[in-house]
Amino acid sequence: MVLRNQTQQMIGLAALPLTRSFSVRCNHLRWEGELQPTPLSVQYRIRIDARSNRRPRVRVVSPELTEPASELPHVFRDGSLCLCMPWQWDRTKSISRVMLPWISEWLLYYELWKATGEWLGGGHGEPAHGQETEIPV
Repeated sequence: MVLRNQTQQMIGLAALPLTRSFSVRCNHLRWEGELQPTPLSVQYRIRIDARSNRRPRVRVVSPELTEPASELPHVFRDGSLCLCMPWQWDRTKSISRVMLPWISEWLLYYELWKATGEWLGGGHGEPAHGQETEIPV
């Protein structure tokens, strides 16, 4: 089991064409990039803040999610996205290969929720499709 530090995570993220900005300062990684869950979706600007001993905190920067966090499914009180159960993330996982697909999947389920009023992504005891998998290199 290999633990990944913030610099290793940054290298994986910086190489992606969807990356817009990134930095590592005082063991705090900040990354911003653009994700588009489907060809018909808008592009979302995403910010990931990761500190070494915590699960990365993910926010949609734009377009702004207009619903209050209390009304949005699968978000924390501070508006950051709830992407997995606490035991599903640890420092051996790659943000670029694991977290980014989870974010894209969350955005897809968000768009479906906006259209139907029903959250189809599982969670809270019922993992969403694909949450346990990594994208191969």
